Amino acid sequence: MTVSSENTQRHSRKAGDGTVICKSCGADYAADIPNCPYCGTMNLPAAEEEYMGKLEAIHGNLESLGKLAGQRSRAHMKKAYRRLLIIAVIFVLAVTAGYVVHVKWAREQAEKEKEEYLWQREYFTQLDTCYDTGDYDALRVLYQEASREGHDVWQYKRRAFCEYLVTLNYAEVSLQLAEQGDGDLETLFVNEMELYTLERQPDLSEEELNLLEERRAPLLEDFRARFPMTDEEFEGLRRILNKNGFMPYKEAREFLREKGMIE
Repeated sequence: MTVSSENTQRHSRKAGDGTVICKSCGADYAADIPNCPYCGTMNLPAAEEEYMGKLEAIHGNLESLGKLAGQRSRAHMKKAYRRLLIIAVIFVLAVTAGYVVHVKWAREQAEKEKEEYLWQREYFTQLDTCYDTGDYDALRVLYQEASREGHDVWQYKRRAFCEYLVTLNYAEVSLQLAEQGDGDLETLFVNEMELYTLERQPDLSEEELNLLEERRAPLLEDFRARFPMTDEEFEGLRRILNKNGFMPYKEAREFLREKGMIE
C-alpha cells in the first residue's frame, strides 16, 4: 500500500495504553483506528491492518462463492441430465407406441383389404350372373345390400348401370305410391326428374343404355303428362339437375307451388 510522504511524516506516534497521538492535531485516540477521528490523518499501521483484513475477507468470500457456484453448477447439471433422460425415455416410449399402433393398423388394413378382395371375387360374380340372366331387380337388390353394408361396390365394373337401376326403382316405387294415393308429388317429381341423368352417364355401354331407356320411357311419359311445363322451365330444371347431380327438394317444391300443384 503506498502512502504520501506527507502522511508518512505525520505518522501518529504511540502514547501507550493502546492509544496513539496524532502528529497533525495532537489528539489522543485508539491505536486500531485507521484515521484520526479529529483531523482525518492516516494512522498507517491501523490502516494497513484494516486493508489486509478486508483483502482477506474478500479472498474468503471469493472462495466461498466459487464453492457455492460449483455446487450449484453440479446440481444444475444433475437436474438437467435427469430432465434430458426423462425426455429421452418419453420420446422412445412414444416412438415405440406409435410404431406398434401403426403396425397394428397396417395389419388390420391389410386384413380388411384381403377380406374385401375375397368378398368382391365372390359377390361380383353373383352380380354378373344376375346381369347375364337379365334379372336386373335381383342385381339392384344385391348391389344396394352390399352398399349399405359398407362394401366397396364402386369397383364393380357395372357400377353405373346398377346406380341407375336404383334411380329407376325409386321413380317406379314413387309412381306406384302416387297412383295408389299414398305418395307425395314432391318425391315423385324429384325421382322422375332425376331420370334425365341417364344421358350424363359416361360409363354405360350402348347395350346398357338401351336396356335402361326401355324401362325409363314410361316414367318420363308420366313425368311430362303429370308435370306440364314450358321448354324454358324444363331447361332451367335441367341446369339445376346437372349442376347438383340430383334434384333438390327445395327447387321441386318451389316449382310445384308456382304451378299450384301443392300448397
